[in-house]
Parts: sequence; structure tokens; C-alpha cells
Amino acid sequence: TTATTTTATLNSATACSLPPMEADELMVLKFEHRKHWPWFILMISVIEIAIFAYDRYTMPAQNFGLPVPIPSDSVLVYRPDRRLQVWRFFSYMFLHANWFHLGFNIIIQLFFGVPLEVMHGTLRIGVIYLAGVFAGSLGTSVVDSEVFLVGASGGVYALLAAHLANITLNYAHMKSASTQLGSVVIFVSCDLGYALYTQYFDGAATPTFAKGPQVSYIAHLTGALAGLTIGFLVLKNFGHREYEQLIWWLALGVYCAFTVFAIVFNLINTVTAQLMEEQGEVITQHLLHDLGVS
Repeated sequence: TTATTTTATLNSATACSLPPMEADELMVLKFEHRKHWPWFILMISVIEIAIFAYDRYTMPAQNFGLPVPIPSDSVLVYRPDRRLQVWRFFSYMFLHANWFHLGFNIIIQLFFGVPLEVMHGTLRIGVIYLAGVFAGSLGTSVVDSEVFLVGASGGVYALLAAHLANITLNYAHMKSASTQLGSVVIFVSCDLGYALYTQYFDGAATPTFAKGPQVSYIAHLTGALAGLTIGFLVLKNFGHREYEQLIWWLALGVYCAFTVFAIVFNLINTVTAQLMEEQGEVITQHLLHDLGVS
């Protein structure tokens, strides 16, 4: 009993003798390592399932035979000819081509997104996911400028790439970093191969698919780039190594450069298309006048 009392007294005395700065650092460490409820991933998954179920319930029966049954005039579909409707750059993530497309995205974002959100918090993961969705539509508007877009793959790939950023930043503090890295690489390789196949081989035999909303591999790639760069910017860094400040600035520069370029590209394209349309109407009126029609 005396030994126990002495040990407790010594521990108490040691705790009381901690310098104020050391105690503050301990509090900060506990705050950084606290766990979070994965509210964002759960909420966005429920919303995507609910909207898909509603569309299925209200969709005309003749649409079920189409590869992508979602009508192109949906207010949520991303359309390159309606770039000024800015919400479409985000809202397309709520639409999916079929149950397989939806289920695949939901499973992957739960599997990879929940652990990230538990570790890093709702706000950080929400920013990464939405940045991936936005980058997906921006990238598609630049590279596949005639493609209509549906699906949350940009956000899903942003989560996958954020895992790579997390491993880079916190490798020494993770128990199964190599396993996580391997699972991400294997999944991305398989899924990207399938996306390329459907885009260039399977899609070539189905021209109807090419005219409607599509699942674009460019959205996968640009979403992943956004997830990687934003991941370096916003994810918690438990190591705080000196060279990681350079990575932070590099990630910020890459994301800003690509985003600004894509936004300017879209603005120029939109203005150019409007001018060409106006000039076309003027030329048509002149021709009709010369022909004596009007």
C-alpha cells in the first residue's frame, strides 16, 4: 500500500511539474488524434441513393432499355452547352447510370471515405470530395467537350487519391500503410482499365450511349488530381517534417494552375459560342434580306 501511494504521489508530482508548453502540446496532440463521426460520407451516400431511387420511380418505362436512362435535359446532368448553369458542375454527382454504377460508387466511397473522415474530420473530407466532383466536370469540359456527365466518380477518385496524400504525410504513424496503398493501386488500375474499355471499345458499338450522359475517364483522372493536391493541403499532418512545407506549396500551385486554366477555358468557350451564334443569326438575316425573303 505504501509503495502504491508513493508511486501515485510521484506521478502526481511529475504531472504538476510539467512545463506549461509541454502540457499545451499534449492537449494539441490529443485534439489532432481525436476520432470523428463520418457524417459527410454517410449523408452524401444517402442523398445519392435517394435521388437515384426517386429517378427510377418517376422515370418513363421506355428509358429502362437505354444504357444511360437519365434524360439529357435533366437539370442535374452536366452539359457542356449549358456551362453558365454553374450548379451542373456539382449536381451531376447525384445521378447514376444504373444500380451497378451507383452501388459501385457508394461501396468505394464508404470503404475508403469513412476511415479518412474518422481520422481527419468532416470538413476536410467534404472539401476533398466536392473538389474532386468539380475537377471532374471541369476536366471533362476541357478534354471531352461534347460529353454529358453523370456519376460521383470524380469525388470517389478524389477520396482514393487523398489516401495517397495521407500515406505520404503520415506513413510513420500508420499501422497498415502498405496494405492501404496496395488496395488503392489495385482498385484504380482495374477501374480505370474498365473505364477506358467502355469509352473506346464497348462504347464504339453503342452510338446511343455516346449521345447521352456518360461516365468519363477524364473525370476519374482530374478528380484524382484534385484529391491528391487538396489532400496535401487540408489533411492532418502528424509528422510535420520540414520538406512537407514544399509539398504543400507545390500542391497548392498545381491545383490553382489547373483550376484557373479550366475556368478560363470554359469562359472563353462560352463567350465564343455565344458570339458565333449571334453572328450566325446576323449573317442569316442578311442572306434572307438579299434573297428578298425578308
